Amino acid sequence: MKYNSDILRSLHDELYDTLREVVRICDKADIPYFIQGGTAIGAHFFEGIVPWDDDIDVGMTRENYERFLREAPALLDEGYVLQEFTTERDTPFYFAKVRKRGTRFVESEWVGLPIEEGIYVDIFPYDIIPDDEVLARRQRRRVGFLVNCFMAKSVWLWRWFGRANNGVVFPKSWLSCAAIRLMCATHSKERIYELLRRELTRYNDSGASRYNIVRMPKDMIAVEAIRNPERRLFGNMEVWAPSNLESYLHSHYGDIQKWLPEDKRLNHAPEVLGFGRRMVTEESQRISVVIPLYNKEAEVGRAVLSVVEQSLAPCEIIVVDDGSTDGSRAVVQRIIEEHPEACIRLIVQENAGVSAARNRGIREAQGDFVALLDADDAWLTGYIAEVCRLMEYYPDADAYSTAFNIVSGESCVAAPVPTSEGYIDVASEALCGRYPIIPSTATLRRSMLLEVGGFPEGMRIGEDQWLWVRMVQRGARFCFSPMRLVRYSRTASNRSASIYRAEHSEHSIEELYNPEQSESLNEYIARIGIGKAITQSLRGGSCDARRAAVKFSYTRRSRRQLRRLKMLNALPQALRPMVDGLYTALAWLIKKRGL
Repeated sequence: MKYNSDILRSLHDELYDTLREVVRICDKADIPYFIQGGTAIGAHFFEGIVPWDDDIDVGMTRENYERFLREAPALLDEGYVLQEFTTERDTPFYFAKVRKRGTRFVESEWVGLPIEEGIYVDIFPYDIIPDDEVLARRQRRRVGFLVNCFMAKSVWLWRWFGRANNGVVFPKSWLSCAAIRLMCATHSKERIYELLRRELTRYNDSGASRYNIVRMPKDMIAVEAIRNPERRLFGNMEVWAPSNLESYLHSHYGDIQKWLPEDKRLNHAPEVLGFGRRMVTEESQRISVVIPLYNKEAEVGRAVLSVVEQSLAPCEIIVVDDGSTDGSRAVVQRIIEEHPEACIRLIVQENAGVSAARNRGIREAQGDFVALLDADDAWLTGYIAEVCRLMEYYPDADAYSTAFNIVSGESCVAAPVPTSEGYIDVASEALCGRYPIIPSTATLRRSMLLEVGGFPEGMRIGEDQWLWVRMVQRGARFCFSPMRLVRYSRTASNRSASIYRAEHSEHSIEELYNPEQSESLNEYIARIGIGKAITQSLRGGSCDARRAAVKFSYTRRSRRQLRRLKMLNALPQALRPMVDGLYTALAWLIKKRGL
C-alpha cells in the first residue's frame, strides 16, 4: 500500500506513542526486549521507522514474553490495551499486540472480527530452535499447521484447492485445508493454543545456539546477540536491539539495502484506518463529495458513514435527495445530527433523475474537485487519502479513480481494472475488459465538469460513460490507482440499470461518434451504446435497441455483443429476461464480473 504523506506521518506518530508505552512497561517491570524485523532495519538505516512501513515489531524471549503478558494489563495506561489469546479469546493472533484505543487499523482479512482494532505494536515470543536443520524444519511445519488451525478458529482464510482468499495469506492445498478443518472440528481453540505453545517451546531447554519466531525460518537471532543487546536510536527514544545488528539483518534479509524499489516496499495495507479524530489537509479540503439519493433507505447510511469515517476528511459532503418517497432523507438527517463536524449538507429537489441530482451537487460544491459516491456503494477509509496522494504525484489529471470490489450478498469479488498506477487511456482500458472508472471511484476536476456541461440530464443508462467520453474529447487526463478502496454493490436496490423507462434527454450515446477522433474512442462509444441497448431491449425498449444496432454496426471489437443484442431483440419480450439472465449468470460465474 502507498500512503498519503500526511496519513503516514500521523500513523508513525501513533506508532511511536505506542512503542513508547511498551518500552515504559518493560522498563518499569524490568522485562528485557529487543526490536526485530523491519523495525530493526529502520533503526539501522533510518534511526526510526522505515519511511514506508506501518508497524513496529518487538521481540522477547519466551520467559520474558510470558512475564509481559502477566504484568502488562495492570501497568498499561488506560489509552492502551493488550491483545493476546489470554486476554481476548476472539483474537486470531497467537502472539501479542499492544493497541492504542480510539484508533483503528484493520487488515482486510480481519474486518468484522469482534476484537480490538487500534493501531498496534507487535510483541513476538522468541523460542530456541534446534541446530539440527532437519529437526528445525519439522518443528516449523508443525507450528505452521497449528498457527493456521488457531487462525481458522476465528476466521477461515482459504478457499479449497490451494487458493487463498487474499494476497496476504499463503495458499493451502485441498489436503491442508481438509486437515485444518478436521482439526478445528475436533479441538477447541484453547486446546489448539495449548498444543501450539507446547510445540513452540519444545526445544527451549536444549541449549541450542539460536532463537527464532519458529514459523519464520529466516528470523533467527544468535543467543549471544539477545543476551548482550545494544542501545539504538529510534525516533526520539533509545531502544534495545540485538548486538551486532548489521550481522543479524544480513542473516535475516541477505544483502539488505537502505532504499528498496517501490514495488518491494511492503506494508500491511489496512482496509480500515482511523485516528479517532477529524484529519484534514490542504489537498483533502479541495474535495467535495456528492451523493445522489433516491429511495435508498437501506443503503444510504452506510454510504454517508463511509465518507464520515475517512482517514482524511473532505471539505464537505453534499447529499442531493432526488425526491425520495421512503425514509432515506431521515437517515441522512440523523447522521447530520450525530456528526456535526462532518460538514454534511442535505439538498432536496423534485425527482429529476440521477444526472440532475449529481449536477445539482456539482453546482453547489465548494471544492476544486468533486468525488462521486452512489448511495448504494461505500468507500474504504483510505479513499480520500489515496486520491490526495494521486493529486500530489499526478497534479495535471482531471479525473482520479481507484480499483474496486463488486459486492453481491456475502460475495466480494475484485473487479477487472487497470493493473498499474498512473495516467491511463480510458477507452483502451475499457476495450480490454477493464473498468478504469465508475462513478463511485471517480474524483473529478470541477472546472472540467462545468466545461463539458456535467452529466447528461434525462439519460437513464450510460450517463457516466457519456461523461467520460465527453471529458476525453475535451482533452481531460485520467489517473488511476490499483488500490481497491471502493465497494460497488451489485445487488443494491434501485439500480438504474435494472429499470427501464423511456429517456427524455437532448443527449445520446450516438452523438459522441466522430469519424475524426481515434478508432479506439469510437469503438469504446460503440461498446457503451450496444451495452445500453441490450438493457433497453430487456426492459421493452425494442425500438431504441433496434436503432442502436444500426448506429453502432460499424464496430469491429464488439461484434459478439452486437450479435447478442440482435438475438435478444428478435425474441418475444417475455423470453428476453430469462435468456439473458442465463447468459449473465454464466458470465458472472466464469468471469467474476457482473456490472
